[in-house]
Amino acid sequence: MSMLTRIVSIGWRIIDALIALALVVMIVLVFANVVLRYGFSSGILGSVEISRLLFVWVIMLGAATCLRNFEHLALADIAEAVFPKARFWLRRFVNAVILGCCIMLVLGAAPQVVANWDNISPMSGIPVGMFYLAGVIGGVLMAGIALLRLIDPRNAAPDYGPDAENAGENVQ
Repeated sequence: MSMLTRIVSIGWRIIDALIALALVVMIVLVFANVVLRYGFSSGILGSVEISRLLFVWVIMLGAATCLRNFEHLALADIAEAVFPKARFWLRRFVNAVILGCCIMLVLGAAPQVVANWDNISPMSGIPVGMFYLAGVIGGVLMAGIALLRLIDPRNAAPDYGPDAENAGENVQ
């Protein structure tokens, strides 16, 4: 295993851990807020905003993780029905479309980060730009995955045949 592969693997493990941590924090915040609100007529200021922010980050990082692991929505039956040479080009086309969409996401979200960074959320004190930063980070991660799959077509899609029960598990 090369050093770069090891670093990328550690990076993905960190992202997976951050997603899990964000989910736990969301659950604790929402549960505690419900108990406080209905049990003690109180609540946690900013818990809704923080939960919403974490939810956006979980979605964007989770989308990148799903793309990396080939767990996103796919029409594998259509791809497998075409000739092998057409399948190769179809996968390249799909990754080019993914790359284009991710570039548009980043180009749209980056100016919003800058425009809203000084706009502070009243209850939590978190910059509103943090919501859009999730789009930038997620878009960059997904664009990187799509670009690597365009450069090295051997990683463009898992095999969906009968011997491919664990396809996508060893993708770095």
